Amino acid sequence: MDQKFNIAVGRDLQRHFGIRPQFGLLLPILVGTDGTQKMSKSLDNYVALLEDPLTMYSKLEKTADAVLKQYFELLTNLPLDQLPENPRECQKLLALDVVTQYHGREAALQAQSAAIALVQGSGKTQQAVVPEFSLAGVEFPAKIFYIVSASGLCKSSSDARRQIQGGAVKLDGDRVEQVDMIFESAADLTGRTLSVGTKRFVRLMA
Repeated sequence: MDQKFNIAVGRDLQRHFGIRPQFGLLLPILVGTDGTQKMSKSLDNYVALLEDPLTMYSKLEKTADAVLKQYFELLTNLPLDQLPENPRECQKLLALDVVTQYHGREAALQAQSAAIALVQGSGKTQQAVVPEFSLAGVEFPAKIFYIVSASGLCKSSSDARRQIQGGAVKLDGDRVEQVDMIFESAADLTGRTLSVGTKRFVRLMA
């Protein structure tokens, strides 16, 4: 819909040059996961088609209530008149269905279980569905804010600092309190899950 003006002008130009105007097909704009602005990578309110199952599921299960119906209509084939009345159940159903489309039912169910375990701080997270980050390129000793940034969970070291100070960074479900916490070697972190908020996770590997 945001290209309606350009399409209309293009048709006018075709008429001007004696060319039969082409038809323009307009589709609804998919609102981002924040529920307000259109989905955009720059606004960090997007779900990438090639994301791992856990990241995709974690983003979709936080879809704003106001756009849930639109997401079901545009992204699934589920009948709208048979959706759960509880918005939380709708969010989980949406996430499960979309992840199933791109990764299969088994991977979607594993992602759902892993997401629950990560949020609850449980040690039962299914490691296979958590994306991995190799610590091979990190020079130790290293501070936690640098590791968070290097892993790609934050855009920069300053962003990582802000996230830690805001209480959003967790290691194996435990909140990281110290911005300058130092790890002496990769062995101190190997196999552990690092997360920022409830949508971004990595499993640290040597």
